[in-house]
Amino acid sequence: MEGKAMRQWYYFLVLFLALAFGPNICSGLPVMTKRFVRIVNLLDNKQLVYHCHSKDDDLGQRTLASQQKFHLDFETIFTCDFWHSNNHHAHFDVFYPSNKFVHRCGGAHCIWRAEEIGLSLYHIKTGLWEKSYDWEIYGKTL
Repeated sequence: MEGKAMRQWYYFLVLFLALAFGPNICSGLPVMTKRFVRIVNLLDNKQLVYHCHSKDDDLGQRTLASQQKFHLDFETIFTCDFWHSNNHHAHFDVFYPSNKFVHRCGGAHCIWRAEEIGLSLYHIKTGLWEKSYDWEIYGKTL
């Protein structure tokens, strides 16, 4: 309920500023939009364990079987930890509202895939996968 009230207050403030000072005053403000992340497990017959959370939500630890997908809709920054084969680990923001992610994902939709070589991000404009993170083994990068 608190998040909904904050969004309503935010939209009221943006509307007030636009009416009071014109639409250009709001151009630098962040837009509260739904974001979408897909995580795909392409590991060779291995489960992918992940734990995703934001400052407001904790999805808990979950497991994806090989070739399965997970979809996440949200309105904030989400960070995830990924594991496979007991000792392979990666930790990063799966979406962060910045120019880096908007450019690399192609907007508010990011698609990640877990593979033996690491984690890759789909670049929607080029249609190519970019390896973005290596797996670490007990603090050593593969």
